[in-house]
Amino acid sequence: MCRSINTPTIDTGIDLDHFNSPDDVNPSANSRFYICADCAMEMARMVSTSRNIEFTAAGFTSTLADMNQTLADSNIRLTERIEELESALRTVHSIPAVPKEAPVKKSFKVAAPDEVEI
Repeated sequence: MCRSINTPTIDTGIDLDHFNSPDDVNPSANSRFYICADCAMEMARMVSTSRNIEFTAAGFTSTLADMNQTLADSNIRLTERIEELESALRTVHSIPAVPKEAPVKKSFKVAAPDEVEI
């Protein structure tokens, strides 16, 4: 179709003009309809939206599944941690606050500078 040499090619089995002689050097080269892999992919892309199909690179779906599983595991661990912290806060709020001890008042006398020995 595009006259490229990209392989693999798809032999459609369609002869365009006429049937070639089986005695020809290359009996199917003149009129056989071949499609290279790149052209087949491009033709598929052209009609993929009408068929509700999406193309992805090999391994892309499994990579996304692995990322999704990692995020789900992380979410579970963080949810457990949040529940632990909430439980700790409930416990702290349920303990009555200890009143602060009043400082002991000490009687002292202000000394004049001439009364202090250094």
